[in-house]
Amino acid sequence: MSTILVVDIGGTSIKIGFVVHGEPQEFIRLFSTTELRTNPIAALERMISTAMAESGLDPSAIVSTVPGLLDAQHNRVLHAANIPELNGVLLATELGHRIGLPVSLERDSVLALMGEYVAGACQGAGSVLGLFFGTGVGGAFLQQGLPFRGSGWALEIGHMPFSASRRWLHAERGECLEAYVSGKALERIAEHHQVPIEEVFRASTQVSDLSAHLREFVTNQVCAIATAIAVLSPETVVLGGGICEMRDFPKAQLLSELEQRFPFISIGRPSDLRWASLGWRSVLHGAALIVRKEPLPS
Repeated sequence: MSTILVVDIGGTSIKIGFVVHGEPQEFIRLFSTTELRTNPIAALERMISTAMAESGLDPSAIVSTVPGLLDAQHNRVLHAANIPELNGVLLATELGHRIGLPVSLERDSVLALMGEYVAGACQGAGSVLGLFFGTGVGGAFLQQGLPFRGSGWALEIGHMPFSASRRWLHAERGECLEAYVSGKALERIAEHHQVPIEEVFRASTQVSDLSAHLREFVTNQVCAIATAIAVLSPETVVLGGGICEMRDFPKAQLLSELEQRFPFISIGRPSDLRWASLGWRSVLHGAALIVRKEPLPS
């Protein structure tokens, strides 16, 4: 495929970019996820048409991320917690019919990790676990570049049962990881302390209660990371997502606590934890990879 249009559907925003002859382009068009709330297929069609007109590019295929669980055929959205309007939608089939192009779907965390594998922080890693903390929480695991899928949607870690001393996200399923470590949970912490979310980590140096809440927030992230490491035994761990990219995010605290909570020394293997380096552009690199490896539906 010479030109691929890539749709990155997030809980807050939707980004559209292009890959031409395997190379991600600089063009990016942002839309609000709220535009999906009424008729998601029609809204995505409008977004894609706008991006094509503004870029002047004519794609031969579309690759879209999905922030949630997909069926084994990568066609139906089974569950997208932050965009319930997508639940049950045959997204690949219906969008492809409206646009007139083949559409391939992939879980957002898988595509992001594949991008980091081919062009970012974990190039050449034998086995790599990726955890992404954004509006929700996503996970992926690659073995020699191939994603582990279980029965179809493995590593939806945000839905992992989890309980701590304080729950910040008033979700339908409150006792799950996203209620403690997601961007939506961080928004509630910021609201509670009347601090702009973009300043929440910086402000914690002046507000003791906020500092305590954020220390607990990061500790819960560490528990999730250590659990995933214990289950999957990756050689390399990549951490990313909007929260990890925030100004003054306490990376040093996270790394220190992880070393204390997981017995790296006892098993004779040092931790190999890396920070995602490509940002949202990782999905562009990942899209180019899956198109090469997996023929799109006709």
